[in-house]
Amino acid sequence: MRTKIGDVSLFFDVEGAKLRPDGATMREVPTVVLLHGGPGFDHSNFKPDFSRLADIAQVVYLDHRGNGRSDRGDPAKWNLPQWGDDVRAFCDALEIVRPIVLGISFGGMIAMSYATRHPEHPAKLVLSSTAARLSQDRSLAMFEQLGGAEVREAARRFSRTQVSKRFPISKKNACPFTIEIRWVPNSPRAQSPILI
Repeated sequence: MRTKIGDVSLFFDVEGAKLRPDGATMREVPTVVLLHGGPGFDHSNFKPDFSRLADIAQVVYLDHRGNGRSDRGDPAKWNLPQWGDDVRAFCDALEIVRPIVLGISFGGMIAMSYATRHPEHPAKLVLSSTAARLSQDRSLAMFEQLGGAEVREAARRFSRTQVSKRFPISKKNACPFTIEIRWVPNSPRAQSPILI
């Protein structure tokens, strides 16, 4: 399914009903919004493992702007503030109130952007295999530890050949962190950001 959010249509899938029979009445269950990793991926890696959540909640799988089956839109809007705002606008469009937002890897970074920009909206935030800040110095140190000085230098040279953009996802003094996304020009993946 798709829904229009600003200038793009976002693709999503849903498992489980929001209202469930409970004797003679209907009972509302929580909604879990799943945010996939990437960038450049889609929600398909959540299935079938996360389908089990549909036993206790409505599960909504969302493909981010520029990812999966969602519209690419303007690459200038491929940034954490926009992706975070897209989550809120998506929930508003589908009338999802107080969702449990689960972000894995890059989806966790989007979840943190969403939560810092709209702190009153999520009921819960679940983060897995993600980071609030990425450090190139620590990454290069790990390259050296695992492969020696030559591997570290190759990784440093590789990162210097890329075009960098920084996207702050903090709001005033709340949870200050920054992530860096880089595009490799003239590569087969030039249309997809690479997260370092």
